[in-house]
Amino acid sequence: VNENYQKPENIKLDKVNRFFNEARFVSDAEHWKQKDYWATPVELLATDAGDCEDFVIAKYFTLKAMGVAESKLYLTYVKAIRLRQAHMVLTYFKTPKSIPLVLDNINYRIVPATQRRDLIPIYSFNGDGLWLSKQRGKGAPVKGGTQKLENWNRLLKRMQQ
Repeated sequence: VNENYQKPENIKLDKVNRFFNEARFVSDAEHWKQKDYWATPVELLATDAGDCEDFVIAKYFTLKAMGVAESKLYLTYVKAIRLRQAHMVLTYFKTPKSIPLVLDNINYRIVPATQRRDLIPIYSFNGDGLWLSKQRGKGAPVKGGTQKLENWNRLLKRMQQ
């Protein structure tokens, strides 16, 4: 983290994406013996394994620690068409109006959301709030924000301990 703090954001994105994508994908049922468990970055690193949201959470908090503004980073819940299941990716907006880049543990290449036709965005969130998605960008804010996301709030509480 420290040695990359001064690097350009595109370098930070690439390094963080590649680093965490080296971990093994393991379902929550197999890994944590729970239906849906959101691991902290330390838990992912300690076990060298996680599922999609664990990868996203680790990338999100690492990029924040490297100086990337929270307003540019969104944990984005999507439907993965080919997998026929819910999935989570990290999206990065260089500017508020730009097409976001997608950091994913399925497709290791960081590409604009417009090139990820295999994903249908549902909602996105970060520490600032929760938004319903529109096409491939950020949509309307959801009243009540992240208070509606129980797994996110449990994760944050565990990270503070």
